[in-house]
Amino acid sequence: MTLAGAESGLVLAEVFRSVLAHVGLKGEAGERLLDQVMTERRKAAGADCTLRFAAQAGELVITLTQAGHDWKMSAPVPVR
Repeated sequence: MTLAGAESGLVLAEVFRSVLAHVGLKGEAGERLLDQVMTERRKAAGADCTLRFAAQAGELVITLTQAGHDWKMSAPVPVR
């Protein structure tokens, strides 16, 4: 998902929460992940950003690309 400009924060947060809920990451753990992404987002808040999610082998990889830099983190996906 690509978002433009400084006003993208609310949309990013809602999509992020929706994706995490879909893979079973909810509550405090999901909010900690969101806090980390939003901290990175604020470093280049005026720039366009791309947020990518990839799930494989029990792990969710989250990539935020903005201002020419990639920031990545991962979290285990709960087994259902």
